[in-house]
Amino acid sequence: METLHKKTQAWQDAWETMKKASAQGKSLSGAKKTLGWTSAREETAWTPGEAPVFRVAQDELDRMAHAIASTLEVKDLIPLLMGEFNRNQAALGAAGQRVPGAAGETSHALEALLHIPGISMADGPAGLRLSRSYLVDRESGQALQTGIDANLENGFFASEPEQPEKYERWYQFTTAWPVGTNLAETWNEELLEAVGRATGMEMEEFHVAWWLAPGMNIQRNPLNGRNFEYYSEDPLLSGKMAAAITKGVQSLPGVGTTIKHFACNNQENNRMGVDVRVSERALREIYLRGFEIAVKESQPMCIMTSYNEINGVHSANNRDLCTELARREWHFQGVVMTDWATTLAGGGSDAATCITAGNDLIMPGAASDQTSIEQAYAEGRLSEQDIRAAAERILNIVLRTNGYEDAMSYYARF
Repeated sequence: METLHKKTQAWQDAWETMKKASAQGKSLSGAKKTLGWTSAREETAWTPGEAPVFRVAQDELDRMAHAIASTLEVKDLIPLLMGEFNRNQAALGAAGQRVPGAAGETSHALEALLHIPGISMADGPAGLRLSRSYLVDRESGQALQTGIDANLENGFFASEPEQPEKYERWYQFTTAWPVGTNLAETWNEELLEAVGRATGMEMEEFHVAWWLAPGMNIQRNPLNGRNFEYYSEDPLLSGKMAAAITKGVQSLPGVGTTIKHFACNNQENNRMGVDVRVSERALREIYLRGFEIAVKESQPMCIMTSYNEINGVHSANNRDLCTELARREWHFQGVVMTDWATTLAGGGSDAATCITAGNDLIMPGAASDQTSIEQAYAEGRLSEQDIRAAAERILNIVLRTNGYEDAMSYYARF
């Protein structure tokens, strides 16, 4: 099992270095900063007279995230904006490197320098979806890394390794909960909080930080192949159920939910190519209302954007959606991430434009994403401000997860 990171003396020394560099207006290399920039927190500041459910009380982790994002060179921050990827591994499916069967991880780029780990995330719609079993090297204690085929159909396509006697088989058993529609039929928020708490306990057990759920799109079309995992055709019920699940999960230390697919992902056919044409009234009253309720009542750690376009703009490249609405209107405090491979061939969105839109994290990450961002920055199409703000938001959440042994409930932030 992966060892949790500790706030060791080395970690504290790195933090002190960051604080000093930030106070002196320097980068870690000693170069004077050329851009005075605003903390990402200010994008979500409340206006006078508002009484939000969740008001951020700035703490040491806020300050640390800002210091890191302020003082590292841009080239060192760019890898944080995409998931940890293996160049020899398929982008879709089980891309997790440390939790077998996990969907992916955040970047490991700052692990050696600042003891900031990559954290794991896992699907699915009816409880955590992990590999049922995996092989561990008896001598090193390391899990055997496998490709996507080994994780399909509970390992049906997996092949035995060479020298199988070197390995022992470990198991990961997680609870299969009723699907979203069944849960919503209870109309019972307390029950869904209990389901969330139980899932959060399993996340702690298996070192999963982000659950890529709940899915909460509107059941608009009865032919939608994923209606079963969504709650309802009613946005009020959908929002209340998602908020309850999130409250349950995030009552546990260092774990959180990812509400998805933001927004208007109401069909599976041509999911990555459809352009949803919708009036602003219908958009706000039906397709966004559930997300609004979930954000305002439960502050999930993450929001996942969808594959589709909305009125001609891809969801992951839509600044009105990711920044103006989620952050400035609803005061969302977490990370916005893409759905898997939306920036790759046929995905329909551009990696650099994701960052300018306020879609912080590109999953599962690919070399082409990094190239796109680096080129856009070099050409002036992507600002240093946007890169640093996205990195700060990602760091702020990662620092609060179960990648650290002394993690607290995410709600301690508010």
